[in-house]
Parts: sequence; C-alpha cells; structure tokens
Amino acid sequence: MTSHSLSRRRFIKTAGLGTAALLMARGGQALAHPSMQEPGEEPFSYNELFGYPPFFGRVHGAAWLRIFKEPRASGGSVRTVYSGNVIPLYRGVRGEPYDARAWSDVWFETQEGYIHSAYVVPCHEIFNEPVDDVGKGFWGEITVPTCWQYKFPKMDTNYYDFYHYRGFWQQVYKVLERAVDDKGQVWYRIDDEEENTPPRVRQAWILARNIRPIHPDEFSPISPDVEDKRIEIILDKQLVACFEDDKPVFQTRIASGTSIVGDDGALHDFITPYGDYIVERKRPARRMRGGTEEAGTLYDVNAVPWITYFVGTGAAIHGAYWHNNFGMPRSHGCINVTPDAGKWIYRWSQPYVTDLDEYHWTEKGEIATPVIVR
Repeated sequence: MTSHSLSRRRFIKTAGLGTAALLMARGGQALAHPSMQEPGEEPFSYNELFGYPPFFGRVHGAAWLRIFKEPRASGGSVRTVYSGNVIPLYRGVRGEPYDARAWSDVWFETQEGYIHSAYVVPCHEIFNEPVDDVGKGFWGEITVPTCWQYKFPKMDTNYYDFYHYRGFWQQVYKVLERAVDDKGQVWYRIDDEEENTPPRVRQAWILARNIRPIHPDEFSPISPDVEDKRIEIILDKQLVACFEDDKPVFQTRIASGTSIVGDDGALHDFITPYGDYIVERKRPARRMRGGTEEAGTLYDVNAVPWITYFVGTGAAIHGAYWHNNFGMPRSHGCINVTPDAGKWIYRWSQPYVTDLDEYHWTEKGEIATPVIVR
C-alpha cells in the first residue's frame, strides 16, 4: 500500500480552500472544495482529504452541476461543481427528476446538500501493491476516481492533457511494462492499441498504485453449463435482460444510441439498430473513436471496458465510466451499461473467452449468444 500524508499547505492548494471556503462539521471533517489531482504534483489521497467517506462521486459527462439543499432542482442552490471534480458522497436518496436529460430520481447526499446522480459517477479510491514483474503483460483496472497519464515514468515530466487520456475509475488497460523512478515510485506503461505501431507509439505511464491487476479467474465464464442463453435489449424501456432457458437471470438499465445534432446543424442518426444478432466478437478493452470533426460529432473514449459486440458496424454492449445516466438514450449506437454490468455480460455470454483473448472473433461452429434488439 502506497501512502502519502497530506500537508496543510497541500490540503489548502488541492481543495481550493480560502477565506471564502465553506466549513462544515461532519464526523469532525472540514468541508473541502473538491478538485482534481494536478499533474506533476506529488500524489495525494482523496480518502485522507475527505476523511474516508463511504464513496466518492466524480463529475463526468456535464460541464457543471449544482448542489442543492434538498433532492430537487427547486431545492435552493448551494454552489456549483465542475467536470472532473471529485466529491465525497454518503448515501443515495429518492427525490425529483433533475431535468429532461436525466431519467433517474436518485440523488447523492454530499457534505453540503444533494447532487443529482446522472452525471456523478460513484467510485472509490483503492491503492494497490505494485507487482514485481509484469511478465508478458496483464489486464489492469483503474481503482481511483481519476489520475493522469504521463509520457515518461516520473512525476516531473510531460503529461497528456487531453481529457480522453485521463485515467478513470473502472477503465481497463493492458499493462505492458514496469519502471521505478528516482523517488521509488512504481509505474506501469499501458497499451494504446490505436497508437502502438512505430513510428506512432504513444508512451503512456500511470502510477502503479492506481491499477489493480485483473486476475485470470475474473474472466471465467458464468453458468457455462447452460447452452440456451439469449440477450434482449428493449429500447423503449432502456433495459437489457439476459435469459437462461427462457428464465430471466439478469437485468439492468442501459443508455442506447440516439440522434445527435452536430455543430453543422444536421441531425446525425446513431440510434441502435433493431434486429436479431449474435455475439460477434469480444475484447476486454478498446479505445473507441468515431464521428467527424466537421460535423461536431467526434468522440474519442479511452479504455472502454468489457465489450461484447453484436453488430458488424461496431454496436456493442460495454461498460461506460463517463456518465451515470442509464435509462436515457445518449450513445453513438452502443449499449452503455455500468462497468460491473458490462463485465457480467462479457463473462456470461457465449463464446467464452479468457484473459489471453485480446480480441476474439466468433468462429464458425462456436456457440454464440443471440442478441435481440427490439
């Protein structure tokens, strides 16, 4: 376990405290303005900063959100938090839907009031003991709310300031290499499969304490003795359900494809296609890019976890770590689910794969789970 004490000076700088800062007693902990870990700074702990709350929330998918005195938008605004901010959360409560963009009526209780759940991603901060030898590489999962990717394995070097090159809770990366800096901190080099062929090789390093090695057992199939399985995606209800022998065994909210008005003013159709399909291919993680800059529909999402493809054009069920707004269409055609749900479907659906399968196409004669979109 790597630990770094948080000095008062760093606490003030990190938390944005000043004469206008709010103070509130909760378990003896002063209320801090949330912030992101700044690149190049010595790493700190959000747990130490906020007094080990039950969990954290990372603002993601919205430029800003307001905290209210009550779990409703008319409940009196306390203040604004911004994209990337990490705040302590204490429980979820039922309230009123936020606005037309959000399906859920769930709000999170903070130190100051309530914030709607749609664009606050629940997460934890778990530091990991670095492995001594990465061997031929392994799959790893980010276990902190957010972190930075650096161009070299040291804090005082260049970093990637594009938002899609950040590290976020429950992203999945292939770890390729290990290094130790002059301060004894261990780093992992991660793979960017879009830019890993010379001369376009993107060297990207993340502190090893932020990445948990995914054990091979976590790829093991769920109920492999059952052959009769199917997945149903019900777009009008924004649900995905999994069946074994016609009996439902799993169900979760989704965020499916939608139509997007681009910067060009045109309506671009990304609606998930109706039809009958099968699981076509799988991969544990993928950097997903698409759209066009001219139309204003460009997207670039790094380390998308647990991808189960069912359409040749790229539609898939996968984990989404960049929002918490399940129940509303919002994607570029794929079926967004939570990373945990994406992992379950990845392991449960046929064909089954192992940690050695970086990209598995369903072969002729393999049993493949039907996927029905209706």
